[in-house]
This record gives sequence, C-alpha cells and structure tokens, in this order.
Amino acid sequence: MRRLTITLLLVVLVAIFGLGFLLDSVFEKYQGGSEAEGEDEISRVQSFISGLAATLNQSESPEEIIAKWPQTTEYKIAIESKDELSLPSSLLEDFESGEPLLLEFDAGISLHFYLTNHKKVLSVETAAPVASQNKNMALVFTGLFYLGTLLLVLLWLKPLLYRLNLLRKTARSFGAGDLNSRVDQPGLSYVRDIEDDFNRMADQIQQLVDDNKLLSSAVSHDLRTPLARLRFGIDTLAEADTADARKKYLGRINNDLKEMESLVNSLLRYARLDNVMEGVEKRSVALRSLLQECVGQYYGVRIVIRTDDSRLSESDELRVTGCIEHLAMLFNNLIQNAADYADKRLVIELQRKGTNIEVAFCDDGQGIPVAIRENVMKPFQRGESTGNASYGLGLAVVARIARHHDAVVDIQQCERLGGARISVLFSLR
Repeated sequence: MRRLTITLLLVVLVAIFGLGFLLDSVFEKYQGGSEAEGEDEISRVQSFISGLAATLNQSESPEEIIAKWPQTTEYKIAIESKDELSLPSSLLEDFESGEPLLLEFDAGISLHFYLTNHKKVLSVETAAPVASQNKNMALVFTGLFYLGTLLLVLLWLKPLLYRLNLLRKTARSFGAGDLNSRVDQPGLSYVRDIEDDFNRMADQIQQLVDDNKLLSSAVSHDLRTPLARLRFGIDTLAEADTADARKKYLGRINNDLKEMESLVNSLLRYARLDNVMEGVEKRSVALRSLLQECVGQYYGVRIVIRTDDSRLSESDELRVTGCIEHLAMLFNNLIQNAADYADKRLVIELQRKGTNIEVAFCDDGQGIPVAIRENVMKPFQRGESTGNASYGLGLAVVARIARHHDAVVDIQQCERLGGARISVLFSLR
C-alpha cells in the first residue's frame, strides 16, 4: 500500500503543480503580449481624446461640435453633466483638477475628461476586445488544466485497475478449486504488497491442503500397525490364564498405546507449527552463537564447525532476523538427522554467498538418493531406515521453519565426507 500511496501523491503533485506551472507560463506569455497591445490601445485613445478635450474646452459651444461628429467612427463621444458620473469625493477632486478618468467594462473602455470652462464632462467609449480575448483564453487554459489532470489520473488508474482485475480473477479461480492460481507480478505494480499477501495466503492454503492429504494417509498408515497389535494384544490378554502372561501382554499393549500417543503428539505439533510461528515476533539472532549452543547439547557425537571462508572471522555473529526458538529447532533437527545417518563424522560448514550465509550439515553416511530428496522434505517421508523411532517429520519441520524465515533448504551429496549435505541459505540483516 505504500507504493500505491506514493504514486498517487506523485500523480496529484505533478498534475496540480507541474501542469499548472506549465499552463501558467504559457498563459502569462500570451497575456503579456495581449496586455501590451491593450496598453498601446488605451494610450492611443487617451492621447487622442485629451487633445479633443482641450479643443472642446476652448470652444464656445462644444455641444455643436459633438453634434457634427461622424457617427461611423469607432468612438462614441458625448457631452454629459458632471452629476451623471456619481463619483466619490476622493475621485471627484482629482477629476475636476484635470485628471482623466478611465473605466473598463465588458464591451470596452470609457474615458472621461472634465471641461473646466463649461462645467461639463466629455465621455468617450470605444471597444476593447483585448479583455474579452484574455477572458476566453483564461477559460481555455482552465479547461486544459482540468483535462490534463484528468488524463494523468486516468493514466495512473489504468495499470491499477488492470492489476485489481487480475487479482479478482485469480481469487475467483483459486476459490473455484484451482489451488495453483497465483498473481503474476510484473516489474510495476501499485498493489504489490496485496499481491504478495494473496500469493502467500494461497501458498499456505495449498500447503495446508497438501499436509491434510499427507497427514490423512500417514495417520491411516502409521496408526494401522499399533492398532492391529493393540487389538491382537487385547484378544490375547482375554485368553491368558496366568498372571505372568497377562502382565506380559499388558506391557505390550502399554507400549502400543505409547507409540500411538507419540504419533498423535507429533502430528499435533507439526499441525500447529505454522500458527505458532505466525504469532511469534522476529528479532535479531546470532547464528554462530545459536549453532554452538545446539551443538553443545549433543554428547558422544563428534561434531565439527568448520569455516573455510576467509571473509568470516570468529567474532562475526552472522545475524539474521527470526525466532530463536524455531531456529534452534531447525538446527537441532538437522543435527539429529545427520547424527542418525552418520557413521563416524558430522561436520557443520559456514560460508558466505554474496549477501547470504550458508549453514551446511554434512555426514559420512550413505547419503540421500537424488530420487527421494524432494520427498524427504515432506511429512511422513523417511529415508533409509536406521532403526530409530522417527515418523519422518524432522526434515518436514526444517522445511517449514526455513520457509517462514525466507531461507532455502537444499540437499546435495557431500564431496568431502561422501554422505548427505543439507544446507540452509539465510539472508543476513
């Protein structure tokens, strides 16, 4: 929404100030020439009428001269009484002392001279089209200003309406069941934040639907075995005829119940993971210190943190923005996964990649085949069996926490140790 607000403000400022300044400059240039022409016209009329007024003032009968004045000229000349002007006292004194009076009206201008010898007023009217032209041009430029402002706003609205319509179509397609529908994002979009939020929401909904399918199939598969053993144990318990036999069967039933409880708890923790992470505030986390704390919790496992990058010093904390509890869970899961599949050695590598930092967990085990690398990041998808009581949620939790922290998880073959190399690429602050 910030981009939308900024672009709207820029369009308004350009339309009001930029377009207004441009039109004002053109109008002032035109008006300057028109005013000069108008002033020349007024000066010419005033010079002519002042000479005529001086002549009439010296004549004995100015009315007779005016009566013989040709009516086809551009000037309308009349002799009037001083009382017909109804001038205020401040102007009347100047007027009677010989100062001419200039009046403007819609049709033109009028000049008035006081004939002191006759106590009369010589009034001359003439057309002045300059004022009318200026008024018409002012209307034209005003119309251009509003039209230009409207065009600029429409140009700004066109891509916005297009993006909103595309978002509406995508939302309808997604609501109709096409969970792969996403808003394509070009280089320019005023509502990129809204589009990002929609795509993120669509990803989460699709992930929830996929997880629900996986969980349904996994639960039905993983619960079937302990349920079958439990049913068989109950039937066997009913047929037991000695206390030792009943105790033995009750112990097996109890183990089956614990296995089922462990599975259900794992399912609940995994299902609540997204909701828990959404409500946690992200802060600055030092990756190196957190990684050393996680490594310190494992006894009897030889773990080496190696930094071959010359750009990394021991004092470099490698800070990222995230939740320290969930990042610790991510590291612990990867360390435990490597420890489960390693033969003797487990190495953690730190190195910079541009503005990012890579944390890689390497082991000397059998590695993860290329064909199943994508699947092992999904819940209830296990690698080669190691005899541990895992439900295949470890790497799925890693993938989900990494996605929440905008990190990228990658699985490769470790060239040094020969086993798996699971790396997490973080963006540094």
